[in-house]
Amino acid sequence: MISKPLLFAAFASAAFATFALAHEKGATGVVKERQDLMDQQKDDMKVMGEMIKGTKPFDAAKAAAAAHDITLTAKKIPDLFPKGGSMDKSDALPAIWEKWDRFTANADDLGKAAATLETALGDSANQDWKAAFKKVGDVCKSCHEDFRKKEQGEH
Repeated sequence: MISKPLLFAAFASAAFATFALAHEKGATGVVKERQDLMDQQKDDMKVMGEMIKGTKPFDAAKAAAAAHDITLTAKKIPDLFPKGGSMDKSDALPAIWEKWDRFTANADDLGKAAATLETALGDSANQDWKAAFKKVGDVCKSCHEDFRKKEQGEH
């Protein structure tokens, strides 16, 4: 039987790989800035996901640094989706601006979840970080489901 953390890590890897492919569309300006930020968050999640899967050894300091980075970048998300901004080469849905309060609350939730993860990682003997990592992934997934175009073949 596959463990829940391993299953989640596999799902997160597939979701982030799909998201990364969407960024290879030649975007510029604020669209490129937000894609770069999301790529950084994807890379941070990958650092921790590999530790959960066991493909990389657990390193509390590296994982905490990745969580800290997500905490900081989450605060930048709303500014990277200016009203009336270009939708060219973007997978952003108009729902972002139609449901702005919900979108910004989601970004805030991401920052809080990442901060909780960082705190859990402060004690390397604490296994609660895996549940906190899942929460970060859940917040990412929720935002992507509501505010990002689905790629062909994606459910």
